[in-house]
Amino acid sequence: MKKLLTLLMLMVATLSVSAQHIIVLKTGDATQAVELQKFRRMTFAGTSVNIMQTDGTVATADMSDITRIYFGDYTGIKNVDFNGGKEFVAYISADEIAVNCEAGKEIAIYNVSGTMVLKEVQDSEGGSVSIANLPKGIYLLRANGQTVKIIKR
Repeated sequence: MKKLLTLLMLMVATLSVSAQHIIVLKTGDATQAVELQKFRRMTFAGTSVNIMQTDGTVATADMSDITRIYFGDYTGIKNVDFNGGKEFVAYISADEIAVNCEAGKEIAIYNVSGTMVLKEVQDSEGGSVSIANLPKGIYLLRANGQTVKIIKR
């Protein structure tokens, strides 16, 4: 317990100026992120770690589930994968993207800041997603566990 507290104090002392979140990685790819602006304090109760926020909410995790705690930037994009040679974006137009994925699968589009700007569930296999309401720019499209960069011109 003292080692963990010492480690956390060292992390705070060496906090990068650009870090915006406290990120808690847990087993099974679960992630909790708290904005530093909302961070009040971190406490330990038994085997739990509690991150208290300025709005009164508390993010709680069991110490045995935590694989890593660090300061950094957090986005909704977990892993950026190359598409492994299997093309899943058939075409991109000014208003539409055809995505080769199964019906019922989620398609998410993120801006370059990592904020999700569009989320849809495919209602048919090999359907399309309207991007008519998105401004011109660079985006990341995630579907079928794969992520690709798209550019709307």
